Amino acid sequence: MTEWNDGRLDDLSRRVDTGFACVDQQFERVHAEIQGIHARFDGLQRALTQMTMMVIAALIGLITTQV
Repeated sequence: MTEWNDGRLDDLSRRVDTGFACVDQQFERVHAEIQGIHARFDGLQRALTQMTMMVIAALIGLITTQV
């Protein structure tokens, strides 16, 4: 079994720090992508709401002209 001297521990510490920095960058990219998807869903919801209101208005207009 090899011994863990100060140099090896320092090297391990640097490697761990580098690994966590890489993971942090990946999480930032994923977070940005999720925000983009969230904005797209907001736009879709807005469009569907507007279309629903137009259909309701058209149905009300149709009913009032048939009475």
